[in-house]
Amino acid sequence: MQLSFKQIHYFLAAAETGQFSAAASKAHVTQTAITASIKELESALGVQLFIRHHASGVSLTVDGQKFLHHAHNIAAAVNSAIHDPGLMRQDVTGAFRIGATHSMLSYYAVPAIAQFAKAYPQIKLDVIELERPALEAALLSGEIDIGIAWLANFDAPEKFGMVPLTRSRRQLWLPAAHPLLNKRSIALSEVANLPYILYDMDETPKNTLLFWEKAGLQPNIRYRVTSIEAVRSLVAQGLGVSIVSDVCYRPFSLDGLRIEHRPLLDSMAFIEIGLAWDATQELSGAVEAFKLFMELTFGGPGSGVKVI
Repeated sequence: MQLSFKQIHYFLAAAETGQFSAAASKAHVTQTAITASIKELESALGVQLFIRHHASGVSLTVDGQKFLHHAHNIAAAVNSAIHDPGLMRQDVTGAFRIGATHSMLSYYAVPAIAQFAKAYPQIKLDVIELERPALEAALLSGEIDIGIAWLANFDAPEKFGMVPLTRSRRQLWLPAAHPLLNKRSIALSEVANLPYILYDMDETPKNTLLFWEKAGLQPNIRYRVTSIEAVRSLVAQGLGVSIVSDVCYRPFSLDGLRIEHRPLLDSMAFIEIGLAWDATQELSGAVEAFKLFMELTFGGPGSGVKVI
């Protein structure tokens, strides 16, 4: 059995976007190429990796979830080779400050920052946690040199240079054996009357209410919590459901109970995660090195393949 890195790349893109068409767009290939490559991968492995939900996209099977872990390890090994200190420019020196929101640091950026620090030990970096409005102001005031955030939330995007690193979809989180898991597709209207758990951190509440309002519906909010682990536990215990970014998804709660996730029929904007900096300022060599490192680590500008 032979696997190609192209198959791994396409599998990771499809796993993150939840749609073969979106994966094709991110990988800059045709949807037919994505579909054929994943079929070849499933045939080689002898397992089904995705459940095809037709109009609502695809989701990972249990075998797909297991293989996702291996795929990340494979991609990480490739990145490790790319980022080997012997292959990196070691003449870059200096210092810079990174700003990031709580959710970015907690669930996304820290492993990549740690890899950068190992690859460039001669560069001094400081990390500052900020709410998104404060991060935006700090970039413009020069308090920080580069930020990591949800790009769509910026109030004045025209003032910033930006590079997307990946996109994260929102999915419905459900406890194991929930009746909705038996349905081939789930609409937001079917969720509206269920007890809802709101992840009350960063700008998630505002963004959550926006997609409910767009659908002409309101969530039945029973719980508001600032800890994603609390969201996981509440869902896993069957006390409610939630719609949360895949960046935060884990298949089990801290108490070991299973959490399922499913795409929704309703169209929901992807959350685009990326780097931002003051467009009027030239980036230093150290910041340019970090920017390039992050683009490579996450599979290339906007590729959406998280491989840390």
